[in-house]
Amino acid sequence: MSSLVALTGGRRLTHEAITEKRWVSRSGPGDYVTLFSDFIQDVGETPVLPWVVTEDGSTSATGDFIDAPDGALRLLHSTDNAAEAMLLSLGGTNAISPTKEPIFEARVKVNLSTDAAFAAASVYEVIVGMCTAGSAVSASAAAFDGFADNVGFRLGGGAQATNSIFLESDDATTNNDDVDSGIDFTAGTYHVYKIDMSDTSDVRFYVDGVLANNGNTFNMSAIAATDYLEPFILFARTNNAGTERAHSLDIDYVNVSSKRT
Repeated sequence: MSSLVALTGGRRLTHEAITEKRWVSRSGPGDYVTLFSDFIQDVGETPVLPWVVTEDGSTSATGDFIDAPDGALRLLHSTDNAAEAMLLSLGGTNAISPTKEPIFEARVKVNLSTDAAFAAASVYEVIVGMCTAGSAVSASAAAFDGFADNVGFRLGGGAQATNSIFLESDDATTNNDDVDSGIDFTAGTYHVYKIDMSDTSDVRFYVDGVLANNGNTFNMSAIAATDYLEPFILFARTNNAGTERAHSLDIDYVNVSSKRT
């Protein structure tokens, strides 16, 4: 079974009332374009187009579908003592217009032995979000930061070697890096990461349905309509991993929708 369900004009649920925890339909058929993948495919197979898994580092790392009740794609690092990075993206495809009220959502689980593994020597880094499309996408956090436009959640890496969830946005004019959401992730637990760009002057981040901006405003109003975005989900590891090596990132689903151009 194909892992991709491309709904051109289907119904998409968005979080409209945070306090009431209600979900309502975005709009009627034909108004929105939705890219949705639940990653239900034969175990051990690799993703089908338009999804692309890019690897950087050890050739032993894998990106395969796993035996999970609702389907999932696993980015798995090897046991090699080497730097590795694995990225799920559309491979540079122009997919999402940033000025057409896009909403990105992904359900992701970091599989580590303990939350403390993230805090140990800045070994791991996860990015869940979107970046500029239309060019080669490489599997690294530096590549994400290097795009003219990017928006996403960052877990671990560098000075952020904790289990805190950090927020980032950049429209080539206003750059917000490593803003602490005040929310922590839990190893071995799925979390839903959502980015609402309905108003680019006030981009909103949600973790498990809870507003995560932490009193901060993320202004991306300078982003051009032609600066198309694509999903960017990265799982990276430095070469100084010690015993914390063969860990993985499970992606249950990715759902992105925007107004039809």
